Amino acid sequence: MNRDILTTIKVPIKGLTSGVYTYVYTCEQPFFDQFGNQDIREAHIEATIVLEKESRLIRLDVTLQGSVVRSCDRCLADVLTPVSYHAPIVVEFSEHYDEVENDEIMYISPTATQIDLTQYVYDSVCVSLPLQSLHPTGKCDPHMEQKLAQLTINT
Repeated sequence: MNRDILTTIKVPIKGLTSGVYTYVYTCEQPFFDQFGNQDIREAHIEATIVLEKESRLIRLDVTLQGSVVRSCDRCLADVLTPVSYHAPIVVEFSEHYDEVENDEIMYISPTATQIDLTQYVYDSVCVSLPLQSLHPTGKCDPHMEQKLAQLTINT
């Protein structure tokens, strides 16, 4: 098992025999900063990748668990947002890996020594977040709620 704080997630595959392997990566703020994401201000995500190598393909089981801190869309104070994501990925080897597009299968070169999941993990965290980032009702910054009430036009 591999446990590191990294800004990239590259799963090694060179020299693996058929079998099941588990890799654990910790994605913190530097991981998200490299993408220029200003919405996520603090992050702690544990990415667990279970790799099952077969003769002609690789199956990945990706689980992301943790939380990120974002601004509340109502009061602008920090709000902790849980992250929970799980998806299987099938990885196939292809000479034309850069020409093939498929949402369910990832293609890599037959000479690849690792699978780069950096962009995949980043995208998966982002799409797992709710569209609106809000505190539960009554939990927003009371000073900001008071200002909003003063500025709200009642019709």
